[in-house]
Amino acid sequence: QDYLSKYPQIDAVWAADDDMAIGVMEAIGAADRTDEMWVIGGAGMKEIVKRIMEGDPQLPVDVTYPPALISSAIEMTALNFVSGAPMVGRFIIGSQLITPENAEQFYFPDSPF
Repeated sequence: QDYLSKYPQIDAVWAADDDMAIGVMEAIGAADRTDEMWVIGGAGMKEIVKRIMEGDPQLPVDVTYPPALISSAIEMTALNFVSGAPMVGRFIIGSQLITPENAEQFYFPDSPF
């Protein structure tokens, strides 16, 4: 909300997570700026994927979070505490881009998320 009032031109918002994207879209709607920008979240929340499938111009794509992301983070954290050595390096996450063309593959209407 602060950025929306401070900056008159914002083209897009990287929300990093679908829950945050929902909050961002609420703030954009409250500021009456829904036609001015689009939002990208992450995780593949079914509500977001459905809106992408339906061609919502405010949500052109989404990014998945693969389960391996969580296990890698747990392993690195545990190794840090066990060995006392800092865990550094480059980690590539196998995320996929959800688009209107492939959104149906990621839509699970019975999912709790």
